[in-house]
Amino acid sequence: MTLGRHPTGSKINLETVGLSVMVFCAATSFLIGFLLGEDSIGGARFDFYLFHWPAIELFSSISWGTAVADYGGAANNPLLYAIVSLLPLHGDQKIYHVITFLAALLTWPFLSWAYYRRYSNYEIDWLWALFGASTIVISPSFRSSAFWGNTDYLPLIFCAGTSLLLSRFQDAEGNFKGEKARTIGLFTLVALAATSASAFYTRQLYAFVPIFAAWIVLRRTETSPLLVLSVFFVAMLPEMFLVYLWKGINPPVSQSVQVFHPTMINVLGVGANIGLLAIPLVLGCIRRSLADVLPEWWGALSTVMAFAGLLVFIIALRGTEWPELGGGIIVKTGLRVGAFGTPFILTVSYFGLVAAILLAMHSSTNALLVGSFLVPFFVVRESYQHYLEPSLAVALFLFADTQTAKTLFNKRVLTYNFLFSALILTIAILYYDLFNHLSKIPR
Repeated sequence: MTLGRHPTGSKINLETVGLSVMVFCAATSFLIGFLLGEDSIGGARFDFYLFHWPAIELFSSISWGTAVADYGGAANNPLLYAIVSLLPLHGDQKIYHVITFLAALLTWPFLSWAYYRRYSNYEIDWLWALFGASTIVISPSFRSSAFWGNTDYLPLIFCAGTSLLLSRFQDAEGNFKGEKARTIGLFTLVALAATSASAFYTRQLYAFVPIFAAWIVLRRTETSPLLVLSVFFVAMLPEMFLVYLWKGINPPVSQSVQVFHPTMINVLGVGANIGLLAIPLVLGCIRRSLADVLPEWWGALSTVMAFAGLLVFIIALRGTEWPELGGGIIVKTGLRVGAFGTPFILTVSYFGLVAAILLAMHSSTNALLVGSFLVPFFVVRESYQHYLEPSLAVALFLFADTQTAKTLFNKRVLTYNFLFSALILTIAILYYDLFNHLSKIPR
C-alpha cells in the first residue's frame, strides 16, 4: 500500500513545486518590470505623461465638479483621478507609481480569493487559484497600467469585489432546479451596486459589470425587483450626469478626435483579439477533439456552413484598410505578411466572432455577458488588444454561467493561459523594445 501511494504523493509534490516556481517567477518579473520602467504595450508611458498625469493634477487642483467637464484627451471615466486626488502625492510622480504598483500587486491575491470562492468546490485549491490569477501579473496590459499608473488595472479590483459579493448565490445548487436564494440585505445590495458601478466609472468598457451584477441578483435571488432596479439606478446617476455634461459617453475633447471610422474596424479588430486570446481557453478544454468545445447540435452541416461563411467573410471584406496603430499581435502580424495579411486577420477575426456567438447561445446569462461586454468596444475610437487582455479571461472566469465557468476554469486551461500570456508578454517586450521606449518624453 505504501508503494502504491508513493507516485501520487510525488505527483502532488511535483505539481506544488511547479506551480510555486511559476508563481514566484511571475511575481519576480512583475517587480523587475516595475524597477526597469517596462512599457510592454508600447503606449502606457506616453499616455501617462500626455493624459493621465495632467488629469490627476487637474482633479487635485480644482473641484471635481469643474474638473469632470473636460479633462483633456483621456477618454475614460474619472473615478481613478478622483481617488488619486485625495492622496498626498505633492506632485511627486514616483510616489504615485509606487502606490499604483502596490495596489496592482494586491489585486492579484484579491482576484485569487474571488477565483477560490467560486471554484473551491471544483478541485481548485488556494495555490491553483493563486496560479490562475497570476496570469494578470504577466499580462502586458496589466503590467504597463500598474507601472505607469494608467486606468486598466483598477477595474479588475472591482470585478473581483463584485464576484465575491455574488459568490453566495451565483452558483447555488438550487439554481439548476429553478430555485432562488433568499432576499439579500440592503447593505449587501448597495455594496454590490457601488462596487460593480465603480468598475464602470473607471473604464466605460466595464459597463458589463453592473449590468451583470443586477441581472444575477434578479435571476438568482428573491430580492424585490423594484428594490434592485432602484438601487442600481441610483448607482448609475453619476453616469447620467456625465452623459448630460459631455453630450456623450466620453469627455468632449476625446469625442472630437476621430482617427478613423470605428465601427467596422473595431468589430473586426475585437473579433481578431478574441480569436487570439481564446486560444488557450479552447485548447485547455479539448481532450479528444473539437467536439469537446462545440455545442451538441453542431455537426457536419454546421462545419460546412461555418467554412462557407468564412469564405464569404473574407471575400466581402477583402478591401478593408487596417490602421497602423491599435489592434494587437494578430493585426500587427497581418500588416507585415504581405498579400495574405488581410485574409489572415479576417480568418482569426471570424473565428473569434463565431466563438463569441456560440458562447452567447449557451445560456441567457452568457448572452447578456457577451453582449454587454462587447458592445462598448464598437463605439470607441480604436479597440486595442490591451482593452481585452486580461479582461476577457477574467470576465469569463468570474461571470460566465456556472456550467461554462466549471468547464473553462480547469487546471489545463489555467496552465495554457499562463504559458500563452507569458508568450504574449515576451513578444510585446521584444516588439516594443523594453529599454528603448517609443516616447521621448523624459521620466
